[in-house]
Amino acid sequence: MAKKARKSRASKKQDVSAVSEDPTRDVSEVAQDQRETASQAGLDAEDKAPGVAEQVERDEQEAAEVATVPAADLEKLKTEKEEYYDRLLRLKAEFENYRKRVQREFESFRKYAAEDVIWELLPVLDNFERALTNVPEGVNDGFRQGIEIIHRQLLEALKKVGLSPMEAVGKRFDPNFHEALTGVKSEDHDEGTVVEEFLKGYTLFDKVVRHAKVSVSSGKGEEADIRNELEEGV
Repeated sequence: MAKKARKSRASKKQDVSAVSEDPTRDVSEVAQDQRETASQAGLDAEDKAPGVAEQVERDEQEAAEVATVPAADLEKLKTEKEEYYDRLLRLKAEFENYRKRVQREFESFRKYAAEDVIWELLPVLDNFERALTNVPEGVNDGFRQGIEIIHRQLLEALKKVGLSPMEAVGKRFDPNFHEALTGVKSEDHDEGTVVEEFLKGYTLFDKVVRHAKVSVSSGKGEEADIRNELEEGV
């Protein structure tokens, strides 16, 4: 503002000096020059802020258009907005369920990834146990201890990935964990109790990898193959 005032005063001084220097110049011509100078100053100000007037005009037009939208159209827009919002909420819920399902599947895959390898190693464990149970007489104690150490190391390694042997003898027969091969008469065990284990069963975390093959007490009755009877009765 100060600059403009100084510029205006300077222009007036120049005009006065111009009149004094050229007495023949008409005063109306000086006034015309002053108007042109003021107009040019206004144009310079608009150049410094391009598009401001146009933006204000557009905003006014948009506000006028919104104000003239019919009530029915406003209700339609409101309904569409609510529909889009509900759809967004459903998509968000579906994505969250998908994320949780993928996470569960990944955890399950990671948890049971070693199942196929474990299944291939179970016969090795069985052979170790048979070897320890049927060691011939006269075999060096160091040899037996070596087999026991290797067997124990193998079991410990498999336990780290979730493998656990079942305890079957003395337990109530459960077809979820046991496979009954025979039923035997027993004075010491109640009917339906596992009295002998032929092949050890294993679980991988909470999943049965192999059912234990067992013999089950039939009470004081006759010995029989009661596998089907037990499985149907439980």
